[in-house]
Amino acid sequence: MPIRFAIRSTLSAAPDDVWRHVSSPEGVAYELRPIVKMTFPSHIVRLTPETVPMGERLCRSWILLGGVVPVDYDDVTLVELEPGRRFLERSRMATQRVWAGASEGPRP
Repeated sequence: MPIRFAIRSTLSAAPDDVWRHVSSPEGVAYELRPIVKMTFPSHIVRLTPETVPMGERLCRSWILLGGVVPVDYDDVTLVELEPGRRFLERSRMATQRVWAGASEGPRP
């Protein structure tokens, strides 16, 4: 049986600032801190339709326990990307055949 959960927050920040954060490698990695850290190649600066091949592996991101010890990897693959709104990841990991996760930006 799939396990699903959602976390929602109300932020006192401009919607464009929130989106810039959640669509950056730093913002994606921040979701997992302080327990683990995700790596991204330096050429990935922002998740945009121009820089992300939909449905294809973008990169292999290493999951580092405590920011140091590799415990898993994520073959990051985005299948949907609505700039300013959301993206949907459907990736393969060493520990999971399919990882599906969404990140949503501000709602109008």
